Amino acid sequence: FERCNKMINIFFTTALVVAVLQGSSTVDATSSTRSLQKTYETIQGRSCFRSLNGMIESMADLAAKYPDLITMESIGESYIKKNNPSRSDYGSNMRYDLPPGGFDIYAFNVTSGNSARQSAEKGKMLVTSGVHAREWAPPELNARFIETLVEGYNTNADITWILDHTEIHAILYVNPDGRYISEKYPNSYWRKNLNPEGCGNGVDLNRNLDFMWGDRNGASNDPCANDYHGSSPNSEPETQAVVEYAKKLFPEGQRKDNPEKEMNTAFGEDITGVYIDIHSSGGFVYYPWGHRDAKSPDNEALEALGRKINYFNGYKIWAGSQPDFMYEASGDFSDYMYGALGVASFGYEIGDDFQQDCSRFENKVVPINLPSLIYTAKIAMKPYKEVKGPDVLDVNTRVLGGRVRVRVIASDSKMVNTIKGFPNHSSGNQIIKAVQLYLDVHPDDYQEGDKKWNMEVVDDNWDTTEETVRFNIPTQGLSSGRHTVYVQAIDSRGYKGPVSSKFIDIPKQNSYLRSNLRGGP
Repeated sequence: FERCNKMINIFFTTALVVAVLQGSSTVDATSSTRSLQKTYETIQGRSCFRSLNGMIESMADLAAKYPDLITMESIGESYIKKNNPSRSDYGSNMRYDLPPGGFDIYAFNVTSGNSARQSAEKGKMLVTSGVHAREWAPPELNARFIETLVEGYNTNADITWILDHTEIHAILYVNPDGRYISEKYPNSYWRKNLNPEGCGNGVDLNRNLDFMWGDRNGASNDPCANDYHGSSPNSEPETQAVVEYAKKLFPEGQRKDNPEKEMNTAFGEDITGVYIDIHSSGGFVYYPWGHRDAKSPDNEALEALGRKINYFNGYKIWAGSQPDFMYEASGDFSDYMYGALGVASFGYEIGDDFQQDCSRFENKVVPINLPSLIYTAKIAMKPYKEVKGPDVLDVNTRVLGGRVRVRVIASDSKMVNTIKGFPNHSSGNQIIKAVQLYLDVHPDDYQEGDKKWNMEVVDDNWDTTEETVRFNIPTQGLSSGRHTVYVQAIDSRGYKGPVSSKFIDIPKQNSYLRSNLRGGP
């Protein structure tokens, strides 16, 4: 990054290490080039983090430049904007200037507006950040994820099909009022929103959700406490905005009538949707349950995805009945999104500081977390099924004369069984039974007559949890130019893993030869 008068220049190339092992294939792009030739305000002393105003401006510009890939909308208002309190409402505990007029809360929808699928046919992923104001890195990571997707469309095969089949929704600042205080007064380490009730220092939005709200093991009823849960469930306008937005995204039919009374009943494998809430710091990935040290009834799938996220970022697993469960958190976003809405729900604690230094953020936070977010987006439609299937670790293609040689490594175990000291996971013990190869059609769109093949195992035996397979696609009859190969592996329990893809280019000579074989044009 280049810094210019507290401004960030978005005409640059940053090594995002999108040589991304997505759990399926290696993405070829080695960088993400952002072409907005404009500078945006950054946080004083942290040139890698756009400020609240700079971020919203840059995202609005991105949406204006790529209207078919990203849209932006206001989904609600911050406490200050909705209620317009005066400084006197806060008493002596408020030593800082309030944000003038408050803020809108914005959501971004990243998807291909020109794909054959309509919104109702697409998987849904929601990523939030900026819940706790003092955590500076999460909104920037969330924005980098958005930019990587937008700029990867039509240049990266996996990102292209993800946006054709999935909507990735992002709320960068759940708590913009608090973020204003944190940026203007860094020494405040402001965490909560700006509701002045009780103590004059806000409500912890991550204890305000209407699932296990008020459980004293994981929240406080003391308004002065950092984890004060608010006066009632979903009492805060910021919480309400996120909840109502999520309810529009994820199907009503997969919800339970009484989530708390039915919390020990599994949702099952047919649910759809993924939610991730990005926080800092400490290096953890967490999933339900968070309000108690116990496994959820869908733990097999949630733990499998938690382990696969760990494969990318190496973060400790903070979840019920895991050795690194730290403490209870009741009424938080992660438990709510799973317990009330049924989606596969996770949280990240990135980096090692609330006000992360730029060197570590660029070199240690971004490169290990972007791949995990992309991987998770791939299974948003069927997360509880596909996470149990085998992962395609590598796809290698080479055009050789009249054929395209495709060589693939698929594993049921590697991504889910790599945490030192952890027992093997139940989803990672099956042998690979098949690897299917598709040309120019995603497996979910396959119809009779489309090109599909069963790949051949190199050692002639389907007998291990990891296999190397191959297939030669004949190029005769293929038009010159770009084509897409898709690969999906299947294990002995019948689970299909995440799809992986790669672009291939057929040279023009192939069309010339084809014409001559037919006797001329």
